[in-house]
Amino acid sequence: MSNPLFDLQRLLAWRDAVAGRVVSLTNGMARVATAQGVVEVTADAGLQVGDRVTVRDGKAVRVQDAVEVPVFWV
Repeated sequence: MSNPLFDLQRLLAWRDAVAGRVVSLTNGMARVATAQGVVEVTADAGLQVGDRVTVRDGKAVRVQDAVEVPVFWV
């Protein structure tokens, strides 16, 4: 049994975003492998296994890959 006050403090505590990769998707939930271990969070629409994501507030959001911009020398 948990203490509701401690549960609320834990939910409201500010946390850094954690980066990782999606290892499995099941019924709108994603398992994400991070440096701290595997976490299970809700999945953003369109996620696929292997996508790089950021986990924040219990949700996995895809990280957009950097796009190379062509360089023109004049």
